[in-house]
Amino acid sequence: MAQARTRPVFSRAALVRRTAAAVCSFLVGLWCTRKVAHGQRAVPGADSSFQVVATPKTAGLEIIRQGANSEKLGGEPTLGGTLRLFLRQPDLSDLNPAAFRHDFQLTVSYLDPLVWLDPESLEPGPWLAESWEWSPDGMRISYVLRADVLWHDGELLTADDVAFSLTVYRDDLDSAVRNFFVLMDSIEVTGSHTLTVYLAAPDGGWGLNASSQPIFQRRQYLEQWESRPVGQRTLHGFDWSTSLPVGTGPWEIRDLETDRVNLRRNPLYWAGPANADKLELRVETDGAARLSAWVRGEVDLLWPVVAADVRQVSNVPGELYVADGLDVMFAAFNFQNPLRPAPGVFADLRLRQALTLAVDRRGYAEELFDGYIDVLAAGTIAQPWASDPSMTSPRRNVAEAKRLLAEIGWEDRNGDGFVEDFIGFPLSLQLIVRNDAAAEFLAVLERLVDDLAEIGVGLAVRRLNPDVFRERWVFGHDFDLIAYSYTLYPGFTDFDLYGSLWDIRINPQGWNPGGYSNSIVDTAIDEALFSVDLDIQRAALQTLRRVTNEDLFGLWLGFPQELTLVRPDIHGFRPHTVWQTWDSRLLWRSPS
Repeated sequence: MAQARTRPVFSRAALVRRTAAAVCSFLVGLWCTRKVAHGQRAVPGADSSFQVVATPKTAGLEIIRQGANSEKLGGEPTLGGTLRLFLRQPDLSDLNPAAFRHDFQLTVSYLDPLVWLDPESLEPGPWLAESWEWSPDGMRISYVLRADVLWHDGELLTADDVAFSLTVYRDDLDSAVRNFFVLMDSIEVTGSHTLTVYLAAPDGGWGLNASSQPIFQRRQYLEQWESRPVGQRTLHGFDWSTSLPVGTGPWEIRDLETDRVNLRRNPLYWAGPANADKLELRVETDGAARLSAWVRGEVDLLWPVVAADVRQVSNVPGELYVADGLDVMFAAFNFQNPLRPAPGVFADLRLRQALTLAVDRRGYAEELFDGYIDVLAAGTIAQPWASDPSMTSPRRNVAEAKRLLAEIGWEDRNGDGFVEDFIGFPLSLQLIVRNDAAAEFLAVLERLVDDLAEIGVGLAVRRLNPDVFRERWVFGHDFDLIAYSYTLYPGFTDFDLYGSLWDIRINPQGWNPGGYSNSIVDTAIDEALFSVDLDIQRAALQTLRRVTNEDLFGLWLGFPQELTLVRPDIHGFRPHTVWQTWDSRLLWRSPS
């Protein structure tokens, strides 16, 4: 692999820069729905793929895993009753739909997206927009909306509502997703239910990321929006206590308190009303308290949970759903550490290969995740629509790792158990990670210390506060590996992780933390970014994943799976890859 090349800052950086990891859990993907009984309409995605799997680890729980052609639905739905879910985000004072400061569970309960994503593949399909068409040059997209969608106040959804929502996402000072919309040049409303969006350049992420945002009502917010001059506009400050949020979704907000939201079924919901009469969303920020409440039957579904939580409730009756998600874990190599005697030590692929062969992935998969992880998955392309299961990390092979080290001159020359180069300098590496990372991820990194020691490589894991971490990543570059764990968006946004144009050393708007550079990867990134054809994007991302696994970008640490606990009297649950508990409309409680 060639060393990082100096290039001018690419102007697209200012246009399509990834949004912050802090809002990753508020990804706006699309509503997952399927036909259920009692007159609900048939919609795409009716086929299921979950299987009840017996396991001695959780005697009280039935484990229901993704990947088979049967699921436990519980028979004919029973109408009525109240469903209860938690909100993990405590702020219910600012319900600006573009800011995503409140819990996303509330958003998906009362608002609908423009375009939906299949719950498993995340490929786009009709929802509020019943169809759309791209121009041949990828510079404009025209939407046709459903004509039968009503707001909760009885008004019809129109193209003006969609145009207003997309504009707010782009221009609101508090928008958390504005980077999905910066290529949006203008919008033309061509009819009551038709509109065309014009882009400044083709945007491969538009269909999956921008089109998947919830649509809110222009009538409710227009006065607030226009009360400020252009460039200073925001929905922040709107008084939701006197004007409750209005949506088109399956649930209507009826009561808003400081620690809970009460919603009722929307009887005129265009896709068919919810099975339950009411939905209660209650704030609880403490994970242990949420788990205890589920055990006591005070809440019906609990997500997210981790393997340690499941162990605590293994004898409690209920169901544990295990599904693929969008979480990734890895540690990127730094190809230019200025503090090393040989800053480009990782230029030799054999060293990188030796390190990845030393990692005991199956060991931490069982010890830390109880197997609820795709631990051999390579790369960071976890989006199922771009999946390539053949891209895997190697199984552990300590002997081969040691052979590769010896081949390039790293041997234990003084008998201390660690390898040195020909002048006696030890191979001691430093890995940095934020100290607020997930506990399971930090534990994985600590296990790497012992794994690498077994092949004679020293590793020190430095847990840094976010400010220090950023200082060393952006300015110091004084580390050998840098570790990340985060949640992906439905569309590809990691171009700035891999692309040589985004090397943080030469591009202040970049991310690429280690100076990785590969011309095939750069070409694949361009193909993925500038094509609106999902098949072309898929092929490009599979190339990116293959090449970064061959010309090794980092230590791939796997894709953790999503775990959801469901009470035994609750039926109809189907996980959504973006937000597992999205489909509350389909839930129902057995009469007993």
